[in-house]
Amino acid sequence: MLRKGGGMMLPHSDLSKYDYDLENDSIFFYGTNKKYKKSLDLDDIIIDVSEDNYAMAIEILDASKKFNVPKSDLLNVQFFDAEIHVSEETIKVIMKLAIKKRNGLINKSMEVFGLNTANLPASTQALALSC
Repeated sequence: MLRKGGGMMLPHSDLSKYDYDLENDSIFFYGTNKKYKKSLDLDDIIIDVSEDNYAMAIEILDASKKFNVPKSDLLNVQFFDAEIHVSEETIKVIMKLAIKKRNGLINKSMEVFGLNTANLPASTQALALSC
């Protein structure tokens, strides 16, 4: 599946579920029909990679601190989107989420960079979840 992003078409996976563990402050976005190959850890952002070298899930540890929101807010995520830019040397992940609070939405974003230690092929891909 492809999604338009910044004037280009990105390989795109629609996620179907998310779980937030309030006690451990970890949030997990998942739900594709791809087969798991390996995981990458980029500063406590764990990306599950499928056999075809595309992101299939993302877990964020210490999520409330990373998005600078109270833990209880992460129980009300309405939307999550991630763009993953892989080069020969690095991986950059840009994440955005919307949290329902009172009668509106609060938008938060975060970026993380890391080395491409898994030797993934260069690509730009996207993950999205609407709740």
